[in-house]
Amino acid sequence: MLKIDNKASCYLTMALSVLFFAGLIVCAVGLVPYLNTVSSTIEAADRPVVIGIGYAVLVLAAAADGLLFALLRRVQKEAVFTAESVALLRGISWCCVAAGVLFVWLGSYFLLSYAVAFVAVLVGICLRVVKNVIAEATEIKSENDLTV
Repeated sequence: MLKIDNKASCYLTMALSVLFFAGLIVCAVGLVPYLNTVSSTIEAADRPVVIGIGYAVLVLAAAADGLLFALLRRVQKEAVFTAESVALLRGISWCCVAAGVLFVWLGSYFLLSYAVAFVAVLVGICLRVVKNVIAEATEIKSENDLTV
């Protein structure tokens, strides 16, 4: 299997994060025109709700992407096991869970949204576990730093 060093992996992930953010901008610009093309499935009275949920999900995704980028910058600086990194992971996980809740709400309009909601909440839960592991490692590192 292809293995790249940590520095290159971090730069690759940062590039993907920037591309993802650019994709979010494209989605934000194209959301309303897209919903107008599928308007037959959405009643006129419900269209503002769907648009509002769509933009709320985009805002949460942008926030999570920004937090991820900040976390990657901390990885570059080798400052992973800190309270700030734990806080960034916590923020990303809550963004995922909140997006999952919004996708459940959107499920009444688009059935596939329930699957997306499941995945978003699962990713949020996985990130909570990682956050707990990093928090524990941070505490152990802090204790070891005081010992030495």
